[in-house]
Amino acid sequence: MKGFIVIAILAAAPVFADDVYLKGGGQITGQIIAQTEDSVTVDIGGGTISAKMSTVLRIEKNSSPLQEYRDRAAKISADDTEAWRDLAHWATGYALSSQARDAWRHVVQVLPDDEEANKALGMVQLDGQWVTLEESYRAQGYVQFEGKWMTPAEQQSIVAERQAQQARAEADRQANAAKVQQITAQQEADQKRQEEQRAELDANTNSTYNPNTVWGWGAGPGYWHNPNNEPQQWPQNPATRGR
Repeated sequence: MKGFIVIAILAAAPVFADDVYLKGGGQITGQIIAQTEDSVTVDIGGGTISAKMSTVLRIEKNSSPLQEYRDRAAKISADDTEAWRDLAHWATGYALSSQARDAWRHVVQVLPDDEEANKALGMVQLDGQWVTLEESYRAQGYVQFEGKWMTPAEQQSIVAERQAQQARAEADRQANAAKVQQITAQQEADQKRQEEQRAELDANTNSTYNPNTVWGWGAGPGYWHNPNNEPQQWPQNPATRGR
């Protein structure tokens, strides 16, 4: 993360500034505003960044555009709009965006209707007045929704569509849940029917012919239980003997 920050700083930093080279291979470019035995602090134009001296490989001090801006700004009177305009252009060329905006603000303080200065500050015209972009949108009835400007009707349409999508998703969820419940109930019913069929089959199997059942007198032999629980043949009917 530190390496990424340093690279981002280098990409936006002006040339001919102080350079702080780090042992890890990074570099901080800007104007050194404080340096001690323990740390060094660099003004990069839009803020400051500090580094521990234990991480610093070497420091090279050069003439900084940021310092030059400050030196030139200190010499310009408040009402010298052309000097502030020139300084704003110069600062923009050196990627000193914060300083350029400051110079343009000096211009509009004296010339509030200056088109170039107002546009550079992000202002727009509304009914002959220079206003911020936000003020312009709100004056025209727009609302800001999720970082975008739109009409209230457009916002309501987006919200309504999202609610409809949520409703459809909930309906699909309930339908799927009901289908799963139906399938589960059918499976349970099939399982119960199979169990009943197996029970009925077992009952029919157990009720088949038992050789210990006594037939009585008749054409065939009969059996009865003796005390030893062994089947004994019933004597044949004399009337049928020999047939």
